[in-house]
Formats: sequence, structure tokens, C-alpha cells
Amino acid sequence: MNILIFLVIGLVNGLFSSGAGQILIFYLVYILKKDTQKCREFSLTVMPLISIPTFIFYFIKSKIDLKISIIFIIISIVFGFLGNKTMKKINPSILNLISGIFLVVITSISLWRILWFI
Repeated sequence: MNILIFLVIGLVNGLFSSGAGQILIFYLVYILKKDTQKCREFSLTVMPLISIPTFIFYFIKSKIDLKISIIFIIISIVFGFLGNKTMKKINPSILNLISGIFLVVITSISLWRILWFI
């Protein structure tokens, strides 16, 4: 079962460049019943590493602007650190609720844009 989930996570990461961390957290927290904080920390540790091949592929094939990429990476590292510190202070149930609401909102916006522009 773990191998299948990890294959799905890798596929989602490669296809969409996002969402794989949420799948990983959902699997660890709700299926394996692991601690929410530890699962989020694990995801924050693992996801950047498995994203390296995807980044290299898109960087080579898409001619991504390196200057903008470096600025984005630096800002993301700083705010990722701040977010991690904040995460540790939030009740895990509230954190899961916020995460779920965020996913619903983002998915709703994406669906609306797809349906609106078809």
C-alpha cells in the first residue's frame, strides 16, 4: 500500500507540480493515524527533495526565468520557515481544518476558472 501511495504522490508531483504534499499528509494522518505535526514536518522535508527532478525538467524544457526563480525560492524559504514555526503553535485539529478549507477554496477557484473559460 505504501508503495502505491508513494507512486501516486510522485506522479501528482510530476504532473501538477503541487498537491502531492497534501496527499502525503492525508495518507499519513488519516490512513496511518500519525501525528499531524510530525506528518507536516515530514512533508516539508521530503517534498522539496522529490521536487528536484521536476524542477530540473521544467527548468530545462520551459526556459524558466532564473532571476525570478531565485527570488521566489528565497522568499519561499523565509516564509516557509515562519510558517513552520507558526504551525507548531496551532492545534492539529485546527491546522487540518485550515488545510481542508484552503484546498476546497483553491479547488473551487480552479474549477470555476476551467468552467468559465471553456
